[in-house]
Amino acid sequence: MTSRSTLSLSLRRPLVPVVAGVSLVALLASGVAYSATGKTANLALDGQSSEVDFRGQTVADVLDAADLEVGEHDLLVPSAETAVEDGESVSLRRGRPLELVVDGEKRTVWVTADSVDEALDQVGLAGEGLALSASRSRGIPLDGLSLQVSTPKPVTIKADGATQQRSTAVPTVDDALFEARVVLDGDDRITPGRTTPVTPGMTINVVRVATEQVVEKVGLPFGTQRRDDASVVKGQTKTLQAGKEGVAERTVSQTWADGQVESRAVVSTRTVSAPVDRVIAVGTKPRPAPAPAPAQRAASSSSSSSSSGSTSSGGLNWAALANCESGGNPAAVSSTGKYRGLYQFSYATWASVGGSGDPAANSAGEQTRRAQILHDRSGRGQWPTCGRLL
Repeated sequence: MTSRSTLSLSLRRPLVPVVAGVSLVALLASGVAYSATGKTANLALDGQSSEVDFRGQTVADVLDAADLEVGEHDLLVPSAETAVEDGESVSLRRGRPLELVVDGEKRTVWVTADSVDEALDQVGLAGEGLALSASRSRGIPLDGLSLQVSTPKPVTIKADGATQQRSTAVPTVDDALFEARVVLDGDDRITPGRTTPVTPGMTINVVRVATEQVVEKVGLPFGTQRRDDASVVKGQTKTLQAGKEGVAERTVSQTWADGQVESRAVVSTRTVSAPVDRVIAVGTKPRPAPAPAPAQRAASSSSSSSSSGSTSSGGLNWAALANCESGGNPAAVSSTGKYRGLYQFSYATWASVGGSGDPAANSAGEQTRRAQILHDRSGRGQWPTCGRLL
């Protein structure tokens, strides 16, 4: 709007001074003429009223007397060409640009209101529950005002195990949570983000996040050392030192989300007691030479109970089998400890042929007798490698 500064809203034109040589009659006549044409109008400028003395017939004359112009966005009532009688009223409300940002959408409108409240009424936003960036009573200057308006929207807030259905006109998620009296902590997780504009139907989730450190005791596994030992027969082992687990204290940082452990991270570890390695002696001593005499005696004593021409165990070379399986040593034990004695019985097989105790602890004759029973029952296949020597 273009306007000239108002010199006065109570302008009164001065009397014409007496000019020498002018008769009193002429002066009186002049006064009668002024009295006949001079008028007073009540001019309301933006709601503020003043009397204006003017000469003429129309509203335009009143404005001219008040040194005012009407801009493109001003509101003049009545119009400029309307005739004005003495004592009548003229209203001029000057236009003001109002930059409105309604729920994030910007537009500029012109209003003739001189307060935010009146301007909202003029643009159709007079409803209750609006959130405004300026007080409703704030005045609007001629060069305009920027006003942010947020209208009420339904939102859902989920926090601390509770759900709130609310209607809010605040602009951001952070404002909505504050309005709902949800107190936030710096570690809390807010979805969507706190500065996100509120939209209709939005769901706001608050996850309470907490971090704590706990100290745990954990076992440290022991290792195994293997040492060659010439005093132990090759293929056998002996435990020289039992292993022992160590103990460590581990500091762990735990992150909780709404009361549930979400993640764990080891911060530090301190050894309380170190583990002790197990030490095993691994035999390197050569196996002793086979002792055929006991096996041969056992074989000959049992051969008399079987016929020479049958598939029974009689007449078989049990000494050769014993030498192949155990080096002829009745007390031989495999490196795993599973197979034992002259014919390398397992405990289960030994028991299945009527043997008792440890096969390697029985006499050579007893072992041969049980081996014959096994052969008679299942054949030489019980000794997959050495059975061919029988």
